[in-house]
Amino acid sequence: MAEQPPRVQPMRQEQTEAELRAAVASAETRSGAILKAIPDLMFVMMRDGTYVDYHAGNPKLLFVPPTTFIGKKVHEVMPPALAATFIDALERACQTDDPVVVEYELALDEPRHFEARIVQAGADRLLSIVRDVTESKRAMELNRHLAQRLIASQEAERQRIARELHDDVSQRIAILNAEVDLMAAQAGSEAARARLRTLAAQIRDIATDVHDISYALHPSWLESLGLVAGLKSLCRDASKLRNLRVYFTHTQIPGALEPDVSLCIYRIVQEALHNIARHSQAEEANVSVTCNDGHMALRITDLGVGFNPSQLRSGLGLASIRERVAVVNGQLSIDAAEGGGAQITVEIPLGSQGSNFAPPSTAHV
Repeated sequence: MAEQPPRVQPMRQEQTEAELRAAVASAETRSGAILKAIPDLMFVMMRDGTYVDYHAGNPKLLFVPPTTFIGKKVHEVMPPALAATFIDALERACQTDDPVVVEYELALDEPRHFEARIVQAGADRLLSIVRDVTESKRAMELNRHLAQRLIASQEAERQRIARELHDDVSQRIAILNAEVDLMAAQAGSEAARARLRTLAAQIRDIATDVHDISYALHPSWLESLGLVAGLKSLCRDASKLRNLRVYFTHTQIPGALEPDVSLCIYRIVQEALHNIARHSQAEEANVSVTCNDGHMALRITDLGVGFNPSQLRSGLGLASIRERVAVVNGQLSIDAAEGGGAQITVEIPLGSQGSNFAPPSTAHV
């Protein structure tokens, strides 16, 4: 009787299947460990907003229990306004490969802030990864309040120094100048009179410089004549003193702005023009202020040597601008490149402002 060949092939197949089962089990264990380590909430949703699966590292962060939302649409679970926002975000996520970000607030045991990042996860399926950002929001708000107090303190000190320069130093310089003029009139020789007249002229120059410093420290025009007049004066002075042609344009600026918004815009323009004159090597700069849809937009541009924004994060000038924008809940963007000029854009939301608008204007100051 012929000898039967060994059953090698079935044994190899069984070994391969065992290896595959072990690999699948290992992958499932690894995936489970990763999910346990992730503190974020995760939701698998259909394009129409239906919840089909979830993962909750901390179930206390769920708005409602899973039995309430699995199989339900988002508008059946979330508050109406937020549900509409999510439906729009899901649709946008279906049309792009980039994450769509939604920031929102929910009332749980206390008001909590969340950030959802929505990405495609297959045919008409989307994955929403939700992070609790309450603590970071609170820290940002605390930093904003601290920056607001610091800036308010700085402005109060500037105002005090400006008042001292105007009420004390300027007056003493004026008295000194009058005394020198009197001495010049009573001098016995023409040479002495000429020398005293020269000295009086130098004193007047000092008085002008002190006045300019006082105004830079506390722009009184900003309070009495408004933002547009203050910026015109600032740009005009920059053109005169810094060998820089500054073009200023403005459109639909409210006649009565909140003082902190006016001061924020004024200080940003002041700092930016100082930096342009000092570092950019540009011959021209453009300052534009507009108001649309309840937002104030400021743009400052130059075609100078530019800079790398990432290398200047510690610079006091840009740091000051960032802090001032944050205090008024604004948004700051810096578009700059080495050799390509620079543009600073600031958008500030406005509260209830007056309805009287200054007429559009374009000027080379």
